[in-house]
Amino acid sequence: MKAAVFHGPRDIRFEDVPKPELNDGEALMRVRACGICGSDLHTYREGLFPQLGLEIAQGRILGHEYSGEIVEIRGEIPSIRLGGRYTTVSMGGNAEFLRITPFIASRMIPIPDDISFEEAATTEPLATSLHAVNLADPRDDQTLVIMGAGIIGLGILQAIKARCRARTIVVDLSARRLALAEQLGADLTLDASREDAVARLRKLHGTTDLSLLDSSESAIDTVFDCAGATAHYKGTTVLEQALGLVRQNGKVVVVAVFERKVEVDLNVVVRKGVQLLGSWAWTPPEFVQAMELIRSRKLDRKPLITHRFTLEEASLAYETQMQANEAIKVMLTP
Repeated sequence: MKAAVFHGPRDIRFEDVPKPELNDGEALMRVRACGICGSDLHTYREGLFPQLGLEIAQGRILGHEYSGEIVEIRGEIPSIRLGGRYTTVSMGGNAEFLRITPFIASRMIPIPDDISFEEAATTEPLATSLHAVNLADPRDDQTLVIMGAGIIGLGILQAIKARCRARTIVVDLSARRLALAEQLGADLTLDASREDAVARLRKLHGTTDLSLLDSSESAIDTVFDCAGATAHYKGTTVLEQALGLVRQNGKVVVVAVFERKVEVDLNVVVRKGVQLLGSWAWTPPEFVQAMELIRSRKLDRKPLITHRFTLEEASLAYETQMQANEAIKVMLTP
C-alpha cells in the first residue's frame, strides 16, 4: 500500500509499505481523509514526540485524526459493519489502509451520511477544543480571550458559541485566521502583528496590578493559550501574557504544546489566585459530543479545511501546514 513515511525532521517520503495483515477480530479501514495535527507538525519540524506514529520497518507513519470506510473484517466485530463509514483515533492515518484492532473499534463513531469524510476527520481536534472549553466552564456574562487561531483555537471559539453567549476575543498574527474567526462569530479580533494586543486588551478590559489589586480589576475571566512556544521563539510567551491579563481568581487554560521549557513567575499565579489548567486531548464522551456538534450542524467545520493533498504530496502538505499565515487545517486524502 502507499503511505507517507516519516524518517526525521523535515523528511517525509511517499513510499510503498506492506499492507496490514489482519488477525481474528480485526478490520481493515480504507482511509479517506486524515488531518495534519499540531503534534504531527512538532514531530515533523523538530523531531519532538518520537513515540508518535505507527512504527514500521523503515520509519513511522504519522496521522491520528482520520476517517474512512471498513473494507474487510476478519471474524466478528459486533460494533462495526462492512462498508461502514467511521472516525476514530489511532496512529498511522497517513496511509491507504489501517488495521483496526478491537480496542480501536471500541472507540469508533459512525459518520452520518450527510457528513463528509473530511468533516468527520476534524472530530478529534474539535474534541480537544471542547475539552478546553469544558474546563473553562464559560457563562453568558463572561469575557474570554483565545490566544492563537489555529484549528484548536477556532474550535474553542466554535464550542463556546455553541454553548453560551460569552464575549469572545481572538488574538493571532494571521489576517486570514482572524477573518475566519470573525466569520465564526468572534466578537472582537486583534492582529498582534499590527498592534500591541496585550496593551489593547488592558485598555479595553482593565488590568490586575499585583501591588494594588483593588485599584483596577481586569474583566477577562478566562484566557486560552493555544499558541505555546516554538523551539526558537524569543520574547514574552503567550502564557506569561495570559497570566498578566486574566482577572483575580480567573482561569488560564493551556491547550498548546511547548517545544521548549518556559519560565513562569509563579508569584503571579499565587498572588492573583489564577486557576492554571492544563488541557490535554479529550475524554471518550467528549469525542462523541464533538461528532454530535458536527452532526447537528451546531457548528460548521468545513471552513477550517483550507488545503487538500494526496499522499504523494505529503511532504508539501506538511510544509504547507507550517505556513500559519495561510493554512488552518491541511487534509491528506489517501
